[in-house]
Amino acid sequence: MKKIDSKVEMYHIRFLPLLILAMLVNILAQTVHETGHHMVYQVMGHEPVWAFTKIVQLSEPPINPIEWVEITNPDDSSNWLKISSLPSGKTENVIATAAGPLAGLFGALLGLVIARRSRKVTWKQIGLTFSLASSLVAVLYYLRSPMRTGGDEYNIVIQLGISKSFIEISLALAFLACLILGLRELPSWRIRLKWLGTVLLGSIITGLPMAMADPFLIAQVDSGNPWFQPVIGYSLPVFVTIVLTFFGVWAWSHWQGNFKNTGVQNG
Repeated sequence: MKKIDSKVEMYHIRFLPLLILAMLVNILAQTVHETGHHMVYQVMGHEPVWAFTKIVQLSEPPINPIEWVEITNPDDSSNWLKISSLPSGKTENVIATAAGPLAGLFGALLGLVIARRSRKVTWKQIGLTFSLASSLVAVLYYLRSPMRTGGDEYNIVIQLGISKSFIEISLALAFLACLILGLRELPSWRIRLKWLGTVLLGSIITGLPMAMADPFLIAQVDSGNPWFQPVIGYSLPVFVTIVLTFFGVWAWSHWQGNFKNTGVQNG
């Protein structure tokens, strides 16, 4: 039997396994972004509590304000953050804010490295799917820039007094480069569109529920529900989801590896 090159074998994957993988890695991609922020806050000793897509925060006074920190926005509105203290000074603020997008970009690059360097086909697939998911969601996010306000880039602009367009265009081009390099790992536009569409669908299936769950999760943290309190800085449901997602990626790799080991065609 003629041996199939691993790079060629990588894109021989059915729709359902690819969709499941896209759903899992989208959760991880969001986690990488938020962990960028989270780690900086933790290292600086601010003890934040994180939801799925943002730090736990309220636009109305919390039930127990002593456990929250109030901040005043540029428009004079207020938010309350579940954090022990705020970053002190412009430098800490910029580092903590920029850490999210930069962590996402690092994750996209790491996914490309895994896709190109790993000897296991399943890990090539995981790396490429992760890179495409991270890059595609970021590019779509930056394309919506004229229609939204706020966000990490806006906060950086407020601190540094530089052009918001400069920050967003620079990051958008970096993620777009990762997206293009990832797509070049696939041999034809038919296959590229299949992967891109499946990755987008997986991002929607898991991304929307995470965003929709955050208000409920934040309300439970505010009420003092013990099942929603932090574990290493993540609200318990978020921490459990992250752990289960890592297990899910491992199980997916084992599942797909068994197909290949038993000679079942996966494309």
